[in-house]
Amino acid sequence: MNKERLGAFIGDCRRELGLTQRELAEKVHVTDKAVSKWERGLSYPDVTLLEPLAAALGLGVEELLACRRQAVPSGEEDPVKNLLTISDDSLRRERRRSWGRLGAVLALLIAAGLVIAYNALYVTETREDAFVLKETVDGVDYLYLRQEGDLLKLRCGDGVDFDAVVQKNERGNPISYQMEYRWNRLTYTGVITSCIDTGMYELGGLMDVTFSPSYFSFVLGYPCLQYTSENYYPDPYAESRGHAYLCDYRFWVTDPADGSDSTVLVVEDCIGAAAGDTDGDGEDELVIRTRWPEKPYTVYDCVDGEIVETWPDTVPEEVREALVQIWEQ
Repeated sequence: MNKERLGAFIGDCRRELGLTQRELAEKVHVTDKAVSKWERGLSYPDVTLLEPLAAALGLGVEELLACRRQAVPSGEEDPVKNLLTISDDSLRRERRRSWGRLGAVLALLIAAGLVIAYNALYVTETREDAFVLKETVDGVDYLYLRQEGDLLKLRCGDGVDFDAVVQKNERGNPISYQMEYRWNRLTYTGVITSCIDTGMYELGGLMDVTFSPSYFSFVLGYPCLQYTSENYYPDPYAESRGHAYLCDYRFWVTDPADGSDSTVLVVEDCIGAAAGDTDGDGEDELVIRTRWPEKPYTVYDCVDGEIVETWPDTVPEEVREALVQIWEQ
């Protein structure tokens, strides 16, 4: 038996009784679309519908399966065999539905997993702190924050006035800002969406340890730039970063007329200082080794009588060697 023969038989019996497809569907509690598919030979009725369908058409189940109203003569199709054919088709349909449900559940689980992973990787925070660095790269403004032993690189959103952000006040103290940002725990990058000056500033210096003054010749436009390292304290991330101590460097010049000292620059929380020609112009610049592995060097130079700073990714090898500390040798 095939679907077309059974469908034609159902249609003939229905029309003999003067029933529409909708009326037959109502008797069997299915949709008229299901009846239409049966009669067009597109599908078999479900096994559970054979008895109510036969009754609605005034047939016995064996007559429905044999596609004949009378008893089945020898050589005609076996109703039991036809029943097995219909059962097998119903089983295949049920298996397809089961796989479809399983696929939907798996897709839902995968989507939920991706949402959980995304929320674990990205975090939104509100914080009051001072910025370590501000820079513009390829026309994009960035602000940097301390994030434990690393630097957090935050792209400025529309609500942040990059030009109005000031890192230190006139006394050299870091200015604190109330900020909101979202960042990636894996890449340590993100976007800062709000940045408000709190009017507060930070005070530094944890240990009053000062070394004897030294000097650099012809750096930052001064024939003799004196300096000393002071306020040493243990680096809280020494184990992971490889350096044991951080300190402040103070640079000053002495007026030969009256012997008075004038502070030129103070750099806090750094590892070392050296002089070297980093830009190849034949004159030495002041190079500071920072605590940040992402931005390991700050270069100070004198341009048009003013000290400017840049944060190159690398410096000449001889300068790097000069910045190696005793505990690293």
